[in-house]
Formats: sequence, C-alpha cells, structure tokens
Amino acid sequence: MFQFIKETNKISRFLISPGVSQQSDGTFKSAVSLKSGQGSLAQDTIYTFTKLFATAQEAVEHARNEGMHLALAR
Repeated sequence: MFQFIKETNKISRFLISPGVSQQSDGTFKSAVSLKSGQGSLAQDTIYTFTKLFATAQEAVEHARNEGMHLALAR
C-alpha cells in the first residue's frame, strides 16, 4: 500500500502528491497522485512506477519529478 506525502506541489491546475511503498525485499516503489478540480468535479489520478529504489527518499523524489512532468504535459 502506498503512503502519500501530504506535502504537495501545485503545477497548473494539478496538486502533485508523491507516494512510496516499501517492498518485502526492502526496496521502495514510487507513485504519484495528480488531483484537479473541487467537490463533485474533483479527479484524482494515481500513477505507479515500476523502478525500485534503495531509499524511500529516492522513490519520493522520483515520483515528485515524474508528477511534475505529467502535469506539464497535460
């Protein structure tokens, strides 16, 4: 299960929240949440990545960077 960081960045209309999940072998996977809209029009899309990282911080940084690229591309 991914734990998303409450610290978010805003790019364009998106709030970007990186997430991390520790695997059974001690490595970490990353994910990012892109949120837009409010109330009943809110949309939250979660992207997960397959690359594994040695530390949680590396996974969070990867997710944050990928989230920024995704938000700018939309």
